[in-house]
Amino acid sequence: MQVFYFKALLLVQILHEIRGSTNTPYRIYEMVPEGICKSRRLPLFDNLLTQTDPIQLKNPERGAIFRQTWNSSSFKRFGDCKFYLQAPPSMGLYLTVSIAKLRKNSRGHCIDSIVVKKSNEKKYAFCDAMDDDDELKVYADDHGKMRVTVNLDTGLALPTLDDTLEVQFIATVKRDCNSLEGYSPCEDDEDDSCIYKDFFEDGYVNCPECTDEKGCFKESEQVQIMNPSNVFLSAIISLLGTTIVFGGCLWCLYRYRNCIGNCNSNSADTARNNQNTRTVAAEQIQVELQSSGNDIQPSAPPDYDKDLPPTYESLFPVNPSGRTSP
Repeated sequence: MQVFYFKALLLVQILHEIRGSTNTPYRIYEMVPEGICKSRRLPLFDNLLTQTDPIQLKNPERGAIFRQTWNSSSFKRFGDCKFYLQAPPSMGLYLTVSIAKLRKNSRGHCIDSIVVKKSNEKKYAFCDAMDDDDELKVYADDHGKMRVTVNLDTGLALPTLDDTLEVQFIATVKRDCNSLEGYSPCEDDEDDSCIYKDFFEDGYVNCPECTDEKGCFKESEQVQIMNPSNVFLSAIISLLGTTIVFGGCLWCLYRYRNCIGNCNSNSADTARNNQNTRTVAAEQIQVELQSSGNDIQPSAPPDYDKDLPPTYESLFPVNPSGRTSP
């Protein structure tokens, strides 16, 4: 019995959540999964992956929230996003830029940008959700047609791996009031500025000057990076330095090419001369050895060093008269 009761309670809770989700005043669009942001890795299928048909806001009692967060890797793959909005006939649109966490350089110029194009072909480009009066940017179009484009500079990496880029847009249908029940005006001086009552004080800004909420909350944050011009200048200086060093080496080789050739030839001649000298010396040693081997004879004292017997004349001297002395 307890198990059956628990299952029934769980079923009621699930049905309640489903009913609550269907009754929510907004439909949420995750821009990358919905195909609003095209993939740079599949250029042949850009037209298939990118939302080209207008998103129809057929029910004025339901708005739409478009949101996306990129990390340091995903923004390089899904850098261009575009979607079109279409309100029911004879109704208009409000578009609120509630979050714009994009990059600016040190001079305050946008690196990433959001472009809102209205039905009159007028464009608004920016990278900050807040206007000059510290209020969220809210654009209105009486004909109910808008185009939103998000451009991210994928060639410039984020400062750190933990940094992210983020955008969020809120689209709301506006219509003529005409004492309609359940609708309230966003602007007192505009007869066609009524939106559904559930959009008031729901935590999302739908009206210009935040009249549907108690106040505007700043959701915008900028990711500051170094000035791209400085990066470009550093790259140019590095390239010039490398070119000068390489050119100097080539000039030295060209300038002293004769010396290099002479040094090589002199080295070769010196090596050949040394080799010839060693060869001649070896031949001389070989000749001397051969000649010394053939001329070797037993040595003997000279004749005048021998002890010879006395001569006859010394023993028997002769007188002048021719007689021999006794």
